[in-house]
Amino acid sequence: MRLVVLVAATALVACQSVNGPEQRPGVASAASTPQTVVRGRATYLERILLAPGATLDVQLIDDASADASGAATATIASARWNDLQGPPYDFALPYDATHVDAKNRYSLRATLRDAGGHLEFATDRRVEVVPGASKVVEFRLVKVTD
Repeated sequence: MRLVVLVAATALVACQSVNGPEQRPGVASAASTPQTVVRGRATYLERILLAPGATLDVQLIDDASADASGAATATIASARWNDLQGPPYDFALPYDATHVDAKNRYSLRATLRDAGGHLEFATDRRVEVVPGASKVVEFRLVKVTD
């Protein structure tokens, strides 16, 4: 009986807040390259709930490439989750493991937009991540002011 309850609770948590990722151009498909994921949880402190239709965008960034050029080549992976229910926002960002060098530093960037596409929350500092680690990366988004 306890096993049934545990399995049901785990299934409910896994379905909680996000749909599957919508991968963007530049992110290889699972059929063509080895894939692994960065698991994370984004939240914010404000006591507001965005209307249905909010989107979370998350990018895995190679910090060395970003520092050197600031170019889009620094983005290892990028995905969008649509129709979010409310924080916290759990996600699993797939990425091509062949684009990761164990000697480099990596970070996540994230933005949260309302149903109309207006930027509401974003990361305001480097969110360190170790690709391939099993630890869930937890971070806080901050309110963007106009």
